[in-house]
Amino acid sequence: MFTINGVEYQVRENQVAYIPDGCMLECHALGDDFEFISIRFTVTVRLNDNDFLAEFFHIPPVTENAEQAVLSYFQEVHCNATSRNSSRLFRIRGNLELILAWLVEQTPEAVLEESEGHEADFSIESIRHREARSSAIKQDPRIQVVVDYFIAHPTEPFDTKFLSDMAQMSPSSLRRHFKEHTGKSPGDFVKELRMVTAARRLLVTNDRVSTIAYELGFDDQNYFARMFKSVFGVSPNQYRKASRE
Repeated sequence: MFTINGVEYQVRENQVAYIPDGCMLECHALGDDFEFISIRFTVTVRLNDNDFLAEFFHIPPVTENAEQAVLSYFQEVHCNATSRNSSRLFRIRGNLELILAWLVEQTPEAVLEESEGHEADFSIESIRHREARSSAIKQDPRIQVVVDYFIAHPTEPFDTKFLSDMAQMSPSSLRRHFKEHTGKSPGDFVKELRMVTAARRLLVTNDRVSTIAYELGFDDQNYFARMFKSVFGVSPNQYRKASRE
């Protein structure tokens, strides 16, 4: 049983649950066995500060009848998340996008768009609708370069001047455009990214918490633990213990 923002969903095999960023989630088993694959990810494009995938692509909380291919995408993400292969970031992103593509294809809106034909596609109403949806998305290729750099180098120190030079804009412009593009400040984005990286290492390695903290740029383990708890609601040790019970 999943409870997402107070709404209960009785989930079962061959379903995919989408839980937007910031939701309150509770889950418990109705039987003896309870197993699922969980992928935590950050959407780098915002839609008026709302959930992009739900608002723009209409992905519901639970999607039925996941095909075997979709399960293989989840397994590939998990397999590459635990590997040291230099290509793992591309494989993780690629399989995640295949999962999202499948979810979008299952929505009634996706079926409607496919069935409308060329005539409806070029109606005034359809054009205005697409323009309204597109204009609501904050996109800036200069900021996307910075986002991609963060994702590829989550353990490197945060250097505002270096990032400003990369984006070819002043520090103040970088902060403003970055917030418009992602819904977060650069500092908050990096914080969340590092916490997600820490969570993955807690799950797939036996490294000490102090080692993980140091590799992510935290000299103070207690400060790292407080930051981790502010994101996940539990300490790093509690997170690791719960995942292995």
